[in-house]
Amino acid sequence: MSFSETKTELFQADAKTKLLVYEWLPDQEVKAVMIGIHGGMAHGGDWVTPALYFKEKGVATYAPDLRWHGTYPKYNEKGKVFFHINSYDEYVDDIHKFYSWVKERHPNAPIFIICHSNGALIALKYALTLAKKTDIKGFIVSSPWLENRVKIPAIMKKIAKLIAGIYPTFAVKTPALTDVLTHDEKITARHHQDEKIGLRGTKASAKLGVESEKTQAWVIENMKTWERFPMFAVLAGEDQLADPQGSKKALNSIPSNLLTLIVHEKNYHENFNEVNRDETFGAIWKWMQKIPG
Repeated sequence: MSFSETKTELFQADAKTKLLVYEWLPDQEVKAVMIGIHGGMAHGGDWVTPALYFKEKGVATYAPDLRWHGTYPKYNEKGKVFFHINSYDEYVDDIHKFYSWVKERHPNAPIFIICHSNGALIALKYALTLAKKTDIKGFIVSSPWLENRVKIPAIMKKIAKLIAGIYPTFAVKTPALTDVLTHDEKITARHHQDEKIGLRGTKASAKLGVESEKTQAWVIENMKTWERFPMFAVLAGEDQLADPQGSKKALNSIPSNLLTLIVHEKNYHENFNEVNRDETFGAIWKWMQKIPG
């Protein structure tokens, strides 16, 4: 156990795909459940920080390694670790099946989705599609990857689209941003170590660029149709990856009675790993307790 998890299990996403699941389970009665959807380059173990906080409150956290992330190569033939996505619909389907898997274990506990960055992009598309068939109580969203902070020239997008059509898994090394994810030096060191051992990705595929841009546009356009699910969102003012102003604009298009939004102006991208994280977690916990069971 590398991330203080209670245990791990394998989740059968489809006939050929197994995903490792990290589980942090409270010793007492489970009051609520969180399903963690990690960001690009990351892995399920990265949820250790919020998971341990909420474990003390009686909240269980289940977090899978998404396809092409973390331990994926260990359990899937020809798998490798890089930021790749065949389609966001595939990820949405995985999360929907995973929700049912968790629901079977906790049929009477309220279930929340907690997500970050690309995981938040996946979760928002899920909320706008298949999640409507569930009784999920709410979505907790950090730094959603709806717009890139660094704008990509149109010619580069065109080249990426051409490459993706010919060689979708063609991968290139991404800019070194590990040192601007959090001000917490210990967690930054952990991220670097995860990169060294191959648990954390350092490359992204051509297909990702095409699919992410398409899905970002779809989610932004459809946020105005958001209904039923309360959302707690936290944005980072010094985010070097996801544009916080673009995220704020998109999130504010949902009904105001469903949105609780806080902005930490000095935070880097990873709000749940930042040095002020306990302040954020405390606000989330208060919000969770106000939502009818």
